[in-house]
Amino acid sequence: MVRPLSWGSLDDARTLAASFFDKEHSLSYFGTLTSIICSDLVYFPELLGPLLRTLLHITSQPFTCPPGSISEHHTTPTVFISYKIRSLAKETTFWTAFGLWFQFSPVLAKDPSKTTSAEWHRFGVDFDDTTFLFVGHRRPESYSWKVPVIDEDLLGGVGANGTDTRKGDDTFENLLLMSLEQD
Repeated sequence: MVRPLSWGSLDDARTLAASFFDKEHSLSYFGTLTSIICSDLVYFPELLGPLLRTLLHITSQPFTCPPGSISEHHTTPTVFISYKIRSLAKETTFWTAFGLWFQFSPVLAKDPSKTTSAEWHRFGVDFDDTTFLFVGHRRPESYSWKVPVIDEDLLGGVGANGTDTRKGDDTFENLLLMSLEQD
C-alpha cells in the first residue's frame, strides 16, 4: 500500500497511522513499523525541519510500541538514511539535530573480492563522491521530550534532552573527521 505523507504534517502522520492501525486492522494485526528507508533526502534546507519532524512522528506511537514496552520482539524502527554531501554548511544543521533524537552510525562493509584479511570500512568510502549510509534508532529518552512546533527550534536542538536551550550533537562531525583518515 502506498500513502502520501507530507513532511512535517502531524495530521498526515495521523491519517497514515489510522489507515494502517484502525479498529479492523489493529496494531497487533500489522505489528509495528520495523524499518524506515530514506534515500537522498538531506539537501534542501527548507525541508530539513519537516523531514526531522516526520521521522519523529513515524518513530512514535502508534507506529511503534509505547515507551517502556520495548522488548526483544518489539523494538523501535530502524532508520536507514543514505546521504550524499552537497552543501555541508547547509546540511550539517540536520545532522546535529538528528543526533540529539537518534543514535546513529555508518554502515560498515567488507570488500567481497578480498577473501583474506578484508578490513571493514565505511560503506560508500569507495564511491566517487562523499556518500554515507547511516543506520539509527530513536533515543529511548527522547519519547518524553517535547518536539518544538517551529522548525528553526527543532533544528536548533530546542526540546532535546528535555530542555528549551539550543544545542547540537557532534556524531556527524566526528564521523566526517574519521572519514578523512580513510581517504
